[in-house]
Amino acid sequence: NSVSSLCSYDKKSTSLKKIHIESIERHHRIPISIWESSLPFNKEKINQLIAEHRAFSTNGTLSFEDEDSIFQKNQKLFNQLKGIWYAYLYPSNPTSAKETEGIWIVKTTINDDYSVVDYWGNAGYLKIGKNQSLIIKEPYENNDLTVIRFSNRHVSFEHFRFTIVSNQNGTIDEMVNFGFYSRKKYSAKEAKEILGDRHKTQLKLDLEFEKRLKERGTVPN
Repeated sequence: NSVSSLCSYDKKSTSLKKIHIESIERHHRIPISIWESSLPFNKEKINQLIAEHRAFSTNGTLSFEDEDSIFQKNQKLFNQLKGIWYAYLYPSNPTSAKETEGIWIVKTTINDDYSVVDYWGNAGYLKIGKNQSLIIKEPYENNDLTVIRFSNRHVSFEHFRFTIVSNQNGTIDEMVNFGFYSRKKYSAKEAKEILGDRHKTQLKLDLEFEKRLKERGTVPN
Protein backbone atom coordinates (compact mmCIF):
# COMPACT_ATOMS: atom_id res chain seq x y z
CA ASN A 1 0.00 0.00 0.00
CA SER A 2 0.98 3.66 -0.02
CA VAL A 3 2.50 3.61 3.46
CA SER A 4 4.56 0.48 2.87
CA SER A 5 5.95 2.12 -0.26
CA LEU A 6 6.98 5.09 1.81
CA CYS A 7 8.81 2.81 4.23
CA SER A 8 11.23 1.77 1.52
CA TYR A 9 11.76 5.27 0.14
CA ASP A 10 15.27 6.62 0.53
CA LYS A 11 15.35 10.41 0.17
CA LYS A 12 18.98 10.25 -0.89
CA SER A 13 18.17 7.90 -3.74
CA THR A 14 17.97 9.30 -7.28
CA SER A 15 15.83 6.41 -8.48
CA LEU A 16 12.60 8.18 -7.51
CA LYS A 17 12.60 11.18 -9.81
CA LYS A 18 10.23 14.15 -9.82
CA ILE A 19 8.45 12.72 -12.84
CA HIS A 20 7.77 9.46 -10.97
CA ILE A 21 6.33 11.35 -7.99
CA GLU A 22 4.07 13.35 -10.32
CA SER A 23 2.93 10.13 -11.98
CA ILE A 24 2.14 8.59 -8.59
CA GLU A 25 0.02 11.63 -7.76
CA ARG A 26 -1.79 11.48 -11.08
CA HIS A 27 -2.54 7.77 -11.33
CA HIS A 28 -2.73 6.74 -7.66
CA ARG A 29 -3.95 10.06 -6.20
CA ILE A 30 -1.19 10.26 -3.61
CA PRO A 31 -0.27 13.90 -2.87
CA ILE A 32 3.21 15.21 -3.58
CA SER A 33 3.28 16.79 -0.11
CA ILE A 34 3.90 13.44 1.62
CA TRP A 35 7.37 13.29 0.05
CA GLU A 36 8.51 16.50 1.74
CA SER A 37 11.50 15.93 3.99
CA SER A 38 9.95 18.12 6.70
CA LEU A 39 7.02 15.72 7.10
CA PRO A 40 7.71 13.24 9.94
CA PHE A 41 7.05 9.58 9.15
CA ASN A 42 3.74 8.91 10.84
CA LYS A 43 1.48 6.30 9.23
CA GLU A 44 -1.76 7.75 10.58
CA LYS A 45 -0.88 11.28 9.47
CA ILE A 46 0.22 10.12 6.02
CA ASN A 47 -2.92 8.02 5.53
CA GLN A 48 -5.03 11.01 6.58
CA LEU A 49 -3.30 13.26 4.03
CA ILE A 50 -3.83 10.67 1.29
CA ALA A 51 -7.53 10.26 2.19
CA GLU A 52 -8.09 14.03 2.22
CA HIS A 53 -6.33 14.44 -1.12
CA ARG A 54 -8.38 11.66 -2.74
CA ALA A 55 -11.65 13.04 -1.39
CA PHE A 56 -10.83 16.50 -2.70
CA SER A 57 -9.53 15.36 -6.10
CA THR A 58 -12.54 13.12 -6.78
CA ASN A 59 -15.00 16.02 -6.81
CA GLY A 60 -15.72 17.14 -10.36
CA THR A 61 -12.89 15.18 -11.98
CA LEU A 62 -12.91 12.56 -14.69
CA SER A 63 -11.59 9.04 -14.34
CA PHE A 64 -8.43 7.94 -16.15
CA GLU A 65 -10.54 6.29 -18.86
CA ASP A 66 -12.66 9.42 -19.43
CA GLU A 67 -10.04 12.14 -19.15
CA ASP A 68 -9.94 12.78 -22.92
CA SER A 69 -11.10 11.32 -26.21
CA ILE A 70 -7.63 10.72 -27.66
CA PHE A 71 -5.68 8.78 -25.04
CA GLN A 72 -7.17 5.83 -23.21
CA LYS A 73 -6.55 2.95 -20.88
CA ASN A 74 -5.78 -0.29 -22.73
CA GLN A 75 -4.62 -2.80 -20.14
CA LYS A 76 -3.91 -5.57 -22.64
CA LEU A 77 -1.64 -3.32 -24.69
CA PHE A 78 -0.01 -1.85 -21.60
CA ASN A 79 0.83 -5.33 -20.32
CA GLN A 80 2.60 -5.95 -23.62
CA LEU A 81 4.47 -2.65 -23.39
CA LYS A 82 5.67 -2.48 -19.80
CA GLY A 83 9.13 -3.68 -18.95
CA ILE A 84 12.51 -3.35 -20.67
CA TRP A 85 13.02 -2.47 -24.33
CA TYR A 86 16.04 -1.59 -26.42
CA ALA A 87 15.73 1.34 -28.84
CA TYR A 88 17.92 1.34 -31.94
CA LEU A 89 18.49 4.46 -34.03
CA TYR A 90 21.18 6.61 -35.59
CA PRO A 91 22.21 9.77 -33.72
CA SER A 92 22.40 13.12 -35.50
CA ASN A 93 26.17 13.01 -35.01
CA PRO A 94 27.61 9.47 -35.44
CA THR A 95 30.75 10.40 -33.47
CA SER A 96 28.58 10.67 -30.34
CA ALA A 97 28.14 6.89 -30.44
CA LYS A 98 31.67 5.68 -31.15
CA GLU A 99 31.47 2.89 -28.58
CA THR A 100 28.52 1.34 -30.43
CA GLU A 101 29.79 1.85 -33.97
CA GLY A 102 27.84 5.03 -34.69
CA ILE A 103 24.46 3.78 -33.54
CA TRP A 104 22.47 4.39 -30.38
CA ILE A 105 21.37 1.34 -28.41
CA VAL A 106 19.21 2.76 -25.62
CA LYS A 107 17.85 0.57 -22.83
CA THR A 108 14.39 1.89 -21.97
CA THR A 109 12.05 0.90 -19.14
CA ILE A 110 8.27 1.38 -19.13
CA ASN A 111 7.14 1.23 -15.49
CA ASP A 112 3.87 0.10 -13.90
CA ASP A 113 2.79 3.74 -13.43
CA TYR A 114 3.19 4.57 -17.17
CA SER A 115 6.41 6.47 -16.51
CA VAL A 116 9.30 5.85 -18.90
CA VAL A 117 13.01 6.24 -18.27
CA ASP A 118 15.96 5.41 -20.48
CA TYR A 119 19.61 4.52 -19.92
CA TRP A 120 20.70 8.18 -19.81
CA GLY A 121 18.04 9.22 -17.32
CA ASN A 122 15.73 10.91 -19.82
CA ALA A 123 12.28 10.48 -18.32
CA GLY A 124 8.69 10.85 -19.41
CA TYR A 125 5.33 9.16 -19.90
CA LEU A 126 3.64 6.60 -22.11
CA LYS A 127 0.34 7.79 -23.63
CA ILE A 128 -1.80 5.11 -25.28
CA GLY A 129 -4.04 6.07 -28.20
CA LYS A 130 -6.57 4.07 -30.18
CA ASN A 131 -4.25 3.06 -33.04
CA GLN A 132 -0.93 4.70 -32.19
CA SER A 133 0.78 5.56 -28.92
CA LEU A 134 3.35 8.11 -27.78
CA ILE A 135 6.30 8.21 -25.44
CA ILE A 136 6.99 11.81 -24.42
CA LYS A 137 10.29 12.45 -22.66
CA GLU A 138 12.35 15.33 -21.33
CA PRO A 139 16.13 15.00 -21.70
CA TYR A 140 17.95 15.00 -18.38
CA GLU A 141 19.95 18.13 -19.26
CA ASN A 142 17.16 20.40 -20.57
CA ASN A 143 13.39 20.79 -20.92
CA ASP A 144 13.16 20.10 -24.66
CA LEU A 145 10.59 17.46 -25.54
CA THR A 146 11.34 14.23 -27.37
CA VAL A 147 8.28 12.52 -28.87
CA ILE A 148 8.29 8.88 -29.98
CA ARG A 149 5.30 7.58 -31.98
CA PHE A 150 4.59 3.93 -32.81
CA SER A 151 1.76 1.70 -34.02
CA ASN A 152 -0.16 -0.31 -31.41
CA ARG A 153 -0.77 -3.18 -33.82
CA HIS A 154 2.95 -3.98 -34.00
CA VAL A 155 3.69 -4.09 -30.26
CA SER A 156 2.77 -7.76 -29.76
CA PHE A 157 5.62 -8.76 -32.10
CA GLU A 158 8.06 -7.32 -29.48
CA HIS A 159 9.95 -5.84 -32.42
CA PHE A 160 8.51 -2.68 -34.01
CA ARG A 161 9.48 0.58 -35.66
CA PHE A 162 9.00 4.08 -34.28
CA THR A 163 9.26 7.68 -35.44
CA ILE A 164 11.02 10.10 -33.12
CA VAL A 165 10.99 13.90 -33.21
CA SER A 166 13.79 15.48 -31.21
CA ASN A 167 16.54 18.08 -31.34
CA GLN A 168 19.87 17.38 -32.96
CA ASN A 169 22.71 16.84 -30.50
CA GLY A 170 23.43 19.98 -28.51
CA THR A 171 21.21 22.26 -30.63
CA ILE A 172 17.65 23.55 -30.87
CA ASP A 173 17.42 22.33 -34.48
CA GLU A 174 14.80 19.61 -34.92
CA MET A 175 15.13 16.29 -36.67
CA VAL A 176 12.90 13.32 -37.48
CA ASN A 177 14.38 9.87 -37.06
CA PHE A 178 13.18 6.34 -37.73
CA GLY A 179 14.28 3.54 -35.40
CA PHE A 180 12.97 0.40 -33.80
CA TYR A 181 12.25 -1.07 -30.38
CA SER A 182 12.95 -4.68 -29.52
CA ARG A 183 12.95 -6.85 -26.42
CA LYS A 184 16.11 -8.36 -27.86
CA LYS A 185 19.49 -6.73 -27.42
CA TYR A 186 21.15 -6.75 -30.83
CA SER A 187 24.78 -6.07 -31.56
CA ALA A 188 25.53 -2.76 -33.26
CA LYS A 189 26.28 -4.62 -36.50
CA GLU A 190 22.93 -6.46 -36.43
CA ALA A 191 20.99 -3.29 -35.62
CA LYS A 192 22.66 -1.36 -38.45
CA GLU A 193 21.79 -4.15 -40.87
CA ILE A 194 18.12 -3.76 -39.88
CA LEU A 195 18.14 0.07 -40.00
CA GLY A 196 20.01 0.36 -43.28
CA ASP A 197 21.43 3.61 -44.64
CA ARG A 198 21.51 6.38 -42.01
CA HIS A 199 20.56 9.06 -44.55
CA LYS A 200 17.34 7.17 -45.35
CA THR A 201 16.23 7.11 -41.71
CA GLN A 202 16.79 10.78 -40.83
CA LEU A 203 15.39 14.16 -41.84
CA LYS A 204 17.21 17.13 -40.34
CA LEU A 205 16.04 20.73 -40.25
CA ASP A 206 17.08 22.53 -43.45
CA LEU A 207 18.98 25.57 -42.17
CA GLU A 208 18.26 27.42 -45.43
CA PHE A 209 14.55 27.03 -44.68
CA GLU A 210 15.19 28.45 -41.21
CA LYS A 211 17.09 31.36 -42.76
CA ARG A 212 14.29 32.14 -45.25
CA LEU A 213 11.72 31.95 -42.48
CA LYS A 214 13.62 34.50 -40.38
CA GLU A 215 14.20 36.80 -43.35
CA ARG A 216 10.53 36.92 -44.32
CA GLY A 217 9.04 36.72 -40.88
CA THR A 218 7.37 39.82 -39.50
CA VAL A 219 7.12 40.87 -35.89
CA PRO A 220 3.72 42.41 -35.02
CA ASN A 221 3.80 45.83 -33.37
